[in-house]
Amino acid sequence: MQRKTLLGLISTWLVIMLLTLTGCQTIQGLDIEQALLNSASLQSAEASASLKMDVLTSNTDKLSNEDKQMIALLKNLKIDLTSIIMQDKQHLSVDGAISYDKGSIPFRLAVNDSKVVIGIEGAKKPILFDLGTASAKLPMAASVPATDNQQLLVQKIEELIPSIMKFFLHNAPNPDHISVSSVVESVHNETLSLQKAHIEVYGNEIQGLLKTLLTNILADEKGMKELIGQLYDALLPLIQEEMNKSAKDKDASDFGLDYNEMIMPYIENRTLAVEFIHTTLQQLLRKTLKDWDKQVKDSASSPMEKAMFSDKTSLKLDLFIDSAKQIRKANLAVTIPVTDEKSPGIEGVQIAMTSEIWHINLPVTAHTIDIAGGTQDMNKVTYKDSAFLTFFVPTSKAYAFLRHDLKIAKKEVNLTLSPNAADLHPLDASHPFINGDQIAMMPVRFISERLGAAVTWNAASKEITVKDALNDTTIVMALGSRTASVNGAVVEMSSPAMLKNGSTFVPMRFIAEQLGSKVIYDDATHSVTITRE
Repeated sequence: MQRKTLLGLISTWLVIMLLTLTGCQTIQGLDIEQALLNSASLQSAEASASLKMDVLTSNTDKLSNEDKQMIALLKNLKIDLTSIIMQDKQHLSVDGAISYDKGSIPFRLAVNDSKVVIGIEGAKKPILFDLGTASAKLPMAASVPATDNQQLLVQKIEELIPSIMKFFLHNAPNPDHISVSSVVESVHNETLSLQKAHIEVYGNEIQGLLKTLLTNILADEKGMKELIGQLYDALLPLIQEEMNKSAKDKDASDFGLDYNEMIMPYIENRTLAVEFIHTTLQQLLRKTLKDWDKQVKDSASSPMEKAMFSDKTSLKLDLFIDSAKQIRKANLAVTIPVTDEKSPGIEGVQIAMTSEIWHINLPVTAHTIDIAGGTQDMNKVTYKDSAFLTFFVPTSKAYAFLRHDLKIAKKEVNLTLSPNAADLHPLDASHPFINGDQIAMMPVRFISERLGAAVTWNAASKEITVKDALNDTTIVMALGSRTASVNGAVVEMSSPAMLKNGSTFVPMRFIAEQLGSKVIYDDATHSVTITRE
């Protein structure tokens, strides 16, 4: 089962289907649109929620053991958020637990401005994730203005969320299946008289709802211009500062013209800018709607896509709304079919979520996490290594869940070996080969980094050092030497390390096994598979 593909499909379809639900306006006297807007404008509240995922299966005999284990894990996986406290827009805490067939893992998350601290049972110290530092590492970060303006942008966007929601709510159509009834429900041990809105959307209705939404947006010139104007007002100070900065950093352009100076009057003309953006968006919408039927036909060409746009896909939502037009309770159930030939026996995925909310817009205090004893910085972990697992005690449930159940550290490298070095291109420094001793040689940096280790080169001593944080292993090898140091102990290699076209080659089996991997060699195809669990 291709987990990334499956999660991507689920995420995409949740966004699409939830977008279609935003058209719920006044039904039988219940103003659902206002209730949704009120939810987006919350200043403080307490809540609880739970999320459960299930995999629908038929005959799974053809699935691999790994896929069967993953299905069993997902069938019993549940996330319970017993306490969610939103003190304000900058302070939030979440207490909960991840439960599965082998037990549960309690955790607490605390948000303070841009800093997120997570305390997980089994972690050596609280884990820190600084959103400000993380955003600074993004590709576009170099073009983002000063921190004060970043904070101003975030503040403006937060203020605009209700306006953005209102624009889409106003233009989205009501789903075909929607009803309202009066009910009595318990919310945080309090019995309340509520209005229940029951909404259902199916995959074969999505394209029609989206087409109506885009048609309504195209017709709503006044609303679109107002929204563009609000976005313009929020972004203009940042655009001005960035253009002024670039003008100082660059010399005048060809012919003595300063393009920033030429363009700025047009950008600063609010009416002109709004009209230009509005006209551009309208042209894009007209073209999209003109080609809609063809796009719909092309988008449902594969069995998976056809299933997605069928009545096998569904989203069912219950919203429980009080007299103040506040959503106090919600139940969500999503079913997404799977028709992947690579995953025979997997019929679909179901996601169920429930939530309750109380103390709406009342003073509440978010929980905190004591970090006096230090933290473990998530910003120092990259996707290439497995250092995240070193944040946890190896005997803890959290470690076992991440490494052995979710297999986040699993690496697999497939290679084809050249029978001898002479077969390689003279400048080739990446392909493995079999040397004169009949030993498979591998570029040490290539294989080490793919197995999650870090590599450094000491030009003075001609030594290469490999550090594997996950297994707490340090390997030092010198060019021309058959011996290596593994955590200080001398270990004999089957062939000496050698330099070829600027890369250090070492015995493949030696480096792979020292990094905790298994090596399987196929004589017939001269191929090798290196796997680390």
